[in-house]
Amino acid sequence: MSFEGNWIEYKNEKFDDFLAAMGVNADKRKLAQNMKLQLTMKQDGKKFTMTEKSLLRTKEMSWTVDEEFTGDLADGSVMKGTYTLESPTCFVGKFTRTTDGKEIVNRRKVDGDEMIQTTKVDGVEMKRYFKRQEASF
Repeated sequence: MSFEGNWIEYKNEKFDDFLAAMGVNADKRKLAQNMKLQLTMKQDGKKFTMTEKSLLRTKEMSWTVDEEFTGDLADGSVMKGTYTLESPTCFVGKFTRTTDGKEIVNRRKVDGDEMIQTTKVDGVEMKRYFKRQEASF
């Protein structure tokens, strides 16, 4: 499966602007800029499990493609939505943050050993770039 594996973030674009649009305060945004997110992704048919590791926390989230689910964001807020597969190498999530109704669109696309995450909220689009790693975290 193309999503399976361990991934580490190596750069991002407009991450601070995105966090500001999400309402994250300046101190937390500064801290977030210096963290490189590590992901472990597993896929079993239409079911995905993703473990996110950073300096602040480790979080596991599971979902099934085309089924609505509820999850939490890094800031502790709750989102509700659905992931769909656009292709065997790209999935897109459309979510609503329950506290304020903000709509969030999250896309992850794999090209070989690189994965690009594009996330958009309130017209602000950020990108995070990940490389596949051989060893587990």
